[in-house]
Amino acid sequence: MYSSQNQFTPSAKKPALSREARLIWIGSKLAQSVCTDEGRLEDLNHRMWMRILQNGLAPVPARDATDQLAVDILAVAMLVEQVSADGGVEAAMAAVRLASRQGFAPAIAERFLRLGSTLVLWAALGSDGASAS
Repeated sequence: MYSSQNQFTPSAKKPALSREARLIWIGSKLAQSVCTDEGRLEDLNHRMWMRILQNGLAPVPARDATDQLAVDILAVAMLVEQVSADGGVEAAMAAVRLASRQGFAPAIAERFLRLGSTLVLWAALGSDGASAS
């Protein structure tokens, strides 16, 4: 049945994204920032999805360089998704900074810190990015 309420009004609340959707959104934005070859980018996104869906994000050894990049991107995305859900934007940014100093995929973490300083990323995830710096 059709609801008479206009769901496209600014006051309508966006449905919450699933954890998997948040992970792949963060991951795809990171992948786009590190990979310019369209074919490799498509392969990278496919591998990230396969890791999320088949492995339940369990640690599985990487098969090659592209798979390792998918693992590194998902590690950062998982950290961001978990910490931002619990502590917000500032906490997620701080967690990535700390992790990068501890050797946690530093190049990917640096890319995320650049992306995370924009409001677009947080708005798409449904988080208040007003405090992102």
